[in-house]
Amino acid sequence: MYLVTFRLDPGDYDEEFHELNDAIQEAAEGTEGYLGKRTWHDPESEEVLVAYYWESLDALETFGAYSEHKEAKRRWTEWYDAYEVTVTEVIESYGSGFGDDADPPA
Repeated sequence: MYLVTFRLDPGDYDEEFHELNDAIQEAAEGTEGYLGKRTWHDPESEEVLVAYYWESLDALETFGAYSEHKEAKRRWTEWYDAYEVTVTEVIESYGSGFGDDADPPA
């Protein structure tokens, strides 16, 4: 499994952003190998961290080829003050106490 973390410092979102963001999420969910996502907001810094779970790098590359995703990457300065993407391979995941949400989407 692969984990893609998208850390962002939000700027101003307009209607066009929300339409594109919805299209990107729909594209992700329609990509074979997409396992899900989780989102965290830091109330002090207003930064957002979104963790996307992917079955394989092939699935991630398929998603990356969608035109909506490419458009958003080109236009990031319109909506974000900063961003960072990290792609990691998950070797192991474990824990206790979070119920059904403890495990990454499978």
